[in-house]
Amino acid sequence: MSTSSTSTLTQTSSPQDAAIRLLCRRGLHQLLWLPETSQHPKLRVTFSTTSNFEDDSLPAILHVGPMFGTRYGTVEFDALTKECGVRMICVDRPGFGGSTPVSIDIRMAVWHETVPALLQRLNLNHVSLMTHSAGGIYTLNTLLHHRSLLNPKTPYVAFMAAYVPMTDSGATLPNIASHIPTSMVDSWSTVAGFINTKIMPATSWSGGALSASASFLTSPFGTNAGDSASSSTTPEERYGVDKETAKCIADLSMKYMSAESILGANEEAKLCLRKCEDADWGDAADYASCITKIGEREGELGDQAKLKVDGFFAGSDVMIGKQGQEFFEKCWRSDEVARHVDFESRTYEKADHDSLILDYKKGALRDVFRKVAELGKT
Repeated sequence: MSTSSTSTLTQTSSPQDAAIRLLCRRGLHQLLWLPETSQHPKLRVTFSTTSNFEDDSLPAILHVGPMFGTRYGTVEFDALTKECGVRMICVDRPGFGGSTPVSIDIRMAVWHETVPALLQRLNLNHVSLMTHSAGGIYTLNTLLHHRSLLNPKTPYVAFMAAYVPMTDSGATLPNIASHIPTSMVDSWSTVAGFINTKIMPATSWSGGALSASASFLTSPFGTNAGDSASSSTTPEERYGVDKETAKCIADLSMKYMSAESILGANEEAKLCLRKCEDADWGDAADYASCITKIGEREGELGDQAKLKVDGFFAGSDVMIGKQGQEFFEKCWRSDEVARHVDFESRTYEKADHDSLILDYKKGALRDVFRKVAELGKT
């Protein structure tokens, strides 16, 4: 849907009707099927694309979302993608939306099946990768196993507040949450769903949800959202519509998302809190080793353009802390990696873990989109 058609829509219908039409557009509710394998039966994967996706001249971004980053991410990003001249894909990982739930031991394997199937379905040869928080675990694995999906002329990956293992980050919040019994983590989706719809604003994803959930589960009075701050981006700016319609979009998108499955949150929480086997993290079980392998693989590509990796970090981040940021940067700047990968890092002092991606003024998202748009012109 173009900007002009969106404007016409809001002028000729009630705010709620306009919001419903926007949230029911075909591109937001797409699906594909993964064939049966020896590990699993036939699986459904639901995904979405931004409203400008049919414009083949625009560079495409595959967003590897955080713990609660579902296909509804395109609702949040749509207006900004059109402003910056990029298009985006968001995916429901297993147990979210209409995607079939799977056990944690095959979660990564299913992701590896999903990525090429998704690009084939959308008739895409190449994308840039953008990831936030827990999506970094999947993105590191994607870089090792699906490097060819990146544009050979301008291969680019943006890590935003990438989740770092607790043993390497020393971050307080994940360490506190790790002491929650596994039996309670298996109810994480119920608690998180309640918090997301009743306590937290719609503009809080992994950091705010995890903080509030951990506090809720460990304290009879705790509902503190950690470092989540109010957004300086208004709903009208976020959605590109008038104030009343924007409010309806925010309310209804959370209502619609919560009406679908969020059972995957249980497995995602166990993954982040390491209440699983190391193998469930795939090659990312050891970040330093995984990133070194990525560097070595890049060196084997010969004359191809050098991989560009950007790390974007928040000034205050309860999920990874400064130690986690420094560890992540150190991995990419090691001699074995740096000779084959162009890595840059930037900190947004006014942002926190979630606002780094959700606040277009304090955070990094506009810069990421502009970078991808710029690379798309070369």
